[in-house]
Parts: sequence; structure tokens; C-alpha cells
Amino acid sequence: MRLTTAPVLILPDVKESFVVYCDASKMGHGGVLMQRGQVVAYASRQLKV
Repeated sequence: MRLTTAPVLILPDVKESFVVYCDASKMGHGGVLMQRGQVVAYASRQLKV
């Protein structure tokens, strides 16, 4: 899948709460760190099978 727009990340505010979304399968895992409905960071890994 190709991104149609560049991802926009915000700077985290340590005084605010964070939300973490994650998902995993036998092939890999990933997650998104969000704050105030905006993305702070993305992470993903492909697992060796």
C-alpha cells in the first residue's frame, strides 16, 4: 500500500495523557502513539518466520 500524503507527527506534551494503539500477527507487530487525536509516533516490525 502506498501513502498518498506525508504523515504529520506532533511533538509530545508530557503533561497530557497518551493513547497507544497496537496490533500483532504471526508476521509482525505495530503500534501508534497518539495524543489529543494526533499521531506522535509510528512503530512496526516484521517478524522472522
